[in-house]
Amino acid sequence: MRFAVLVLIGPGAREEERLANLLESLWHFESAVSELVLVDDATPQRSFSSLPHPPDCRVVVLPNPRKGEGDGWTGGLAAAMLAGLGWIAKNSACDFALKLDTDALVIAPFSAQIAEGFCAHKEAFLLGTCTKTPNRKYDLPEDFSTAPALKKLQRVFTVWRRTWRPWPRAQCTLFGRDRVRARLIRAAVRHGYRLGMHCQGGAYAVSAGGLRELDKRGIFDDPLLWIWTPCSEDIALTVSVFACGGQAVDLNGDGEPFGVVSRGLPDTLERVVERGFSILHSVKDFEGWNEAETRAFFRRQRDLQRVR
Repeated sequence: MRFAVLVLIGPGAREEERLANLLESLWHFESAVSELVLVDDATPQRSFSSLPHPPDCRVVVLPNPRKGEGDGWTGGLAAAMLAGLGWIAKNSACDFALKLDTDALVIAPFSAQIAEGFCAHKEAFLLGTCTKTPNRKYDLPEDFSTAPALKKLQRVFTVWRRTWRPWPRAQCTLFGRDRVRARLIRAAVRHGYRLGMHCQGGAYAVSAGGLRELDKRGIFDDPLLWIWTPCSEDIALTVSVFACGGQAVDLNGDGEPFGVVSRGLPDTLERVVERGFSILHSVKDFEGWNEAETRAFFRRQRDLQRVR
């Protein structure tokens, strides 16, 4: 079994340090990575040539195709995701692709469980945190915050007054990207998609079959499809998955890989280990969580495992 890993890297000064720590944790537990695809949002593009990796893992660095267009947290991330997954779909023979944010962390092996998850859920293109969270405190709402935007994106004529540019934008879904995007959303709804639902972007897995189907349907042909919208990569991907007839399935219960919530961690540091998660998100500072302390805790765990 071989899988590809996609990491979207922001332009911030701390991103390289976060990436190095993430990959250190990944290589400690999993070595069957066929490709590591890094999509870099910095200008000029960074090389990342000094990053250690297994000898049989191909490392590919792609520029974010947005080239400064759009908002980096919403349409900009969608562009990076489509470029990265598109490269994997066209160039990799992986069994699945795993997307990780730089503020995610690997704390246990996961590849066999993810492969088993896709075998158990033939309908799933996506596995992760989708309809429930591993922590009820941060459970998903009944009404998603991006639902109004997705509803508006289907209107034939409308104006977006708040955009990443200092002027409004007119929308017409009779042609162009507006038309393609509206059709995708409508197709997703016909296949059971609820507006705003998404597989949380901190970490998720995409099946090989899902990648092939998305590629066949042209989902990766235009990475800038969502560039000016207020929808981030997890919304764009989940809409696309449903539009192509796939499903998004939770694999984030106790003993399952994805201990993934939007902000913070799903439990205490000791408890996330006890509960059997393999991938955590987010280790960034949030409420009582401290990023440096979290990373240090799991670095000590890895050091202890090496000694044993």
